[in-house]
Amino acid sequence: MCFFAFLVLLCAAVMSYKHPREKQTVLPNQNVTVFVINSVSAVIALTFKPSVWQAQVFLLFVQAVSTTLTGYNTLGTFLYSAFIILCFANGFFKTKVRLKITCILVVWIAVLVGYGYYALQWGVRGIMYIHISVATSLFFFAFYFYVYKNLETLLVPLVPVKPLKSDIKLPPKGTTLHLSKYGLTERQIDFVMEYLASQKMYKELANQFFVSVSTVKKDMAEVFEIFNVQNIKDLHILLLQYFVER
Repeated sequence: MCFFAFLVLLCAAVMSYKHPREKQTVLPNQNVTVFVINSVSAVIALTFKPSVWQAQVFLLFVQAVSTTLTGYNTLGTFLYSAFIILCFANGFFKTKVRLKITCILVVWIAVLVGYGYYALQWGVRGIMYIHISVATSLFFFAFYFYVYKNLETLLVPLVPVKPLKSDIKLPPKGTTLHLSKYGLTERQIDFVMEYLASQKMYKELANQFFVSVSTVKKDMAEVFEIFNVQNIKDLHILLLQYFVER
């Protein structure tokens, strides 16, 4: 990935030097600035170790902003969404999620405003480009979230489960697990079976079974204790290894 990023950035640097753009953007001394950014980014991509993910996200961020501000808004949007994905894959959003997401969105809105200022110089055509840029951003972010939600169910069984510390004995993996054998009430079994079928959250389960959210939480907390897991996702991972029946 780093090697091909170097090739792309090298080509971009040569292109910005050989074929400077006539229209100026919000970037100062556009042609010189773009050439320097691409050249320095190419060196960083080639010299930094792939394990240094902070350098990778930095490059994606810089390239996303500079590319968008110079008029290549679709490519810039793709790079920015790749920047977010790489941050997510490296655990960047494990803490202070709302603050970090807010900052990322505010920065991207500011970039789109800068691009809009540049695009307005084209008149009606520029306004259309602004609309396309916003729509493209929404599409990329929605598309990757859609892919994530689809992969989540497929990949979760591959996550290793911590061995049980309690005396509970589970059947061999891949066989049938009967929830009633573990002391669960009928209502708890209903909650678990419905969650496995539809991944409904506590509020949705409460509405479906005409109970309060606190009742769902209390019942599920007892289920977690029975199966020695921390939360509903851990329970999901555990039970995906069996054919679960009532």
